[in-house]
Amino acid sequence: MAPSLFTAQRRRYWLLTTAILENLLFSAVLLGWGSLLLMLKKEGFYLELCTDHDTDYLNITDTNSTGNMTFILPMEDGCIAQDERLNLAYTIGSFLLSGMTFPLGMFMDKFGSRNLRMVGSAMFGFSSVLFAIAQRTKMSILLFPAVSLNGMSGIVHVFTGFQITNMFGDKRGTMLSFLVGAYASSAVVFPAMKGLYDLGISFDTLFFCYGGLMVLVILNCFFNVPKEPIPGPEEMDFRIRFKPFGVHHKLTGKHFYGMVTTVGRRLSIDEKGGPTMASQLDLEVDYSSVDNALPPLSKSVCTVAFMWSVVTMCIGQLRLIFFIGALSQMLGRVSEADSAKVNIYTSIFGMIQMACILMAPLIGIVLDWNTKPKKPKGAEEELLDDTCARKGSTASACSINTTLNKQRQQQKIKLQKIGNVMKAFTLTNVLMIFFGITVLIPNLELQILTFLLHTLIRGFIHSTVGAMYAVMYHHSHFGTLTGLQSLISAVFACLQYPIFTIINGPLNEDPFWMNVGLLVLTFFNFGLPAYLFLYIKRLKAEPEITKPKTSVVSVDLPKNLSQKTLMTTIKEDELDNDDVFLA
Repeated sequence: MAPSLFTAQRRRYWLLTTAILENLLFSAVLLGWGSLLLMLKKEGFYLELCTDHDTDYLNITDTNSTGNMTFILPMEDGCIAQDERLNLAYTIGSFLLSGMTFPLGMFMDKFGSRNLRMVGSAMFGFSSVLFAIAQRTKMSILLFPAVSLNGMSGIVHVFTGFQITNMFGDKRGTMLSFLVGAYASSAVVFPAMKGLYDLGISFDTLFFCYGGLMVLVILNCFFNVPKEPIPGPEEMDFRIRFKPFGVHHKLTGKHFYGMVTTVGRRLSIDEKGGPTMASQLDLEVDYSSVDNALPPLSKSVCTVAFMWSVVTMCIGQLRLIFFIGALSQMLGRVSEADSAKVNIYTSIFGMIQMACILMAPLIGIVLDWNTKPKKPKGAEEELLDDTCARKGSTASACSINTTLNKQRQQQKIKLQKIGNVMKAFTLTNVLMIFFGITVLIPNLELQILTFLLHTLIRGFIHSTVGAMYAVMYHHSHFGTLTGLQSLISAVFACLQYPIFTIINGPLNEDPFWMNVGLLVLTFFNFGLPAYLFLYIKRLKAEPEITKPKTSVVSVDLPKNLSQKTLMTTIKEDELDNDDVFLA
């Protein structure tokens, strides 16, 4: 049974906690591909592609001698053909991990996250079963549907969890960073499974048990996730204020306008069914978030900020995914094909991913810095009311002035949020430059710093892009814009497979010059924070708000209408639990 939005609001901390755990265990586990690759090779996936004359060798150039001497060291097992086939499976899975966000975003914006989350969980469980069956039956071809379903269903857990952060108001950026941090830290799952695998637990047993955990995820979703889309903080700002009684309600949902109309009509009719003009009650309806017409999606897509965000994510995704796909080969080259060192450093990389859930909130602090609205204290509110009374102003005029001040404050907060996004992008790009430099240095111990930078960047870049879309675009477009950007960046990131092939061919398995090219490409990412700086400067130059987006409705009350009757009319007859949030 799906809970109401009101019930879900009270369970928001439980929903957030379980969403973080589910992201940590079941979202982007393919990011730990390096450990899964070692298990797949040991189980003999696509080993049939290796012939007697096509064994896997690693070319090492000795630069310490007078002349460059190239010698060949054999790897533990496998061959180049096997590596390329397994890398192709990883490319498809990582593409679906990002590319599926576009249709998922459109579906979630319209229908909510509950059903989508349960279907995704079932797909993830089936993916784990396919891994186990592929190992038992020695059918390597099943690896492709298993990896594909893993990528598609993994992103569902991430994407459907984003709506939960809408329940935390001005702390949404921090909560979003926790979810993204758990998503990035899910790369630790396959290294952990490899540790159990090395202890003697069979491959198929691990994946059968892993898929069985999806039953708990589906049950939690069924009982705790609401059926309706969870509205954002902006949409929750519908407010009805009954001044004589000091009653405040925040409403959301499709019955808002119908409720206002019906309540007003009932309060304007006496017991005999006729209209009465006995008294007045100022019914203030503040709907600043819906006063403006919903902007078309095409207008949001064609903005310069969105286009720059797509460029930034395309370059960032290619940089990060290529590093994961070529990790084993890179470590093999730096360690001179020492398989023991390759295993150790692959495990270290997986363990460091766990730190992402602790580091990602750091960018959340940057995104939420100084964005909490300043609320006047009770005494200050009473002073404002007394001032209005002494000047002879009507309640409606005072309400308009209050609303005008509130909207000016919201504009300042929006500028502050965009400025925070600009700083967050700048920090992320600087880290990515350092990451590109450390990758070029052939020092095995230094690669631990590279692993740490990779973890930071992956958590920071997704949180920052999500925060930018939440601030600069209409909330109903958040899922679609995020999905479209992810789809484009996923298509671009597929270039990592031909890059991998080029490195194995013309570049003689030496990724140095390819990493140099990617480092140069990374400098283009500074275009987005530069544009945001100019955008903020232009917004500050605009004139201040002089007309509030507020409607004040006067409703006639019968003389004999008591406070109890009014409250009964409003609370019991018109407000559903699905549409009310008590302020």
